[in-house]
Amino acid sequence: MSFAHKLRAWMPLHENGVSRAVHLLGGYLFTFSLLVPLSWARLDAGGLSLTGAHALVLAVAVYCLTLEWTAGLLASLLLVPTLAAAEAVSRLPTGTALGVAFGVMAFRFAIVVGGHVLFEKKTHGLSLGGPILFFVEPVYLFTLGLFAMGLKRELLREVGLAQVPVRPTGNTAAGAASRPFSE
Repeated sequence: MSFAHKLRAWMPLHENGVSRAVHLLGGYLFTFSLLVPLSWARLDAGGLSLTGAHALVLAVAVYCLTLEWTAGLLASLLLVPTLAAAEAVSRLPTGTALGVAFGVMAFRFAIVVGGHVLFEKKTHGLSLGGPILFFVEPVYLFTLGLFAMGLKRELLREVGLAQVPVRPTGNTAAGAASRPFSE
């Protein structure tokens, strides 16, 4: 499925600005929470120390770039301070670091679910791609920002033409009248 089709399915379920903001923050909080324990998995080779956190950041960045290169690059740039913060927390005592990671993950789910329930009045569960979506939602959101600046017009046209069935859960609808910037 093309990025335009994926974005077309995602947009009608994320129309409110507050909900979009918590999804942007939530993507990085999700990643942060996983990077903390992954920072403990370390491989030292030739004076270079690589961790599981580095591998995850690289994989997410590559995937983000394959979705949409400009938005993917913007999303990937913010992974750098996310990784740095997670590595700093991983150096705390193990129990404390795990407590921070779990607390951040719980907070992430609370604000994202709250954003849907309070501001969107609709939910979608994991019907839009499963947990991998948590890593790449910033790409979707940065793409909408590029649209708002008048950039990526061809992609916006493709999104408008894309027809992706969205399995309704609750009161969701992906109608033709959905707009990328409605409030």
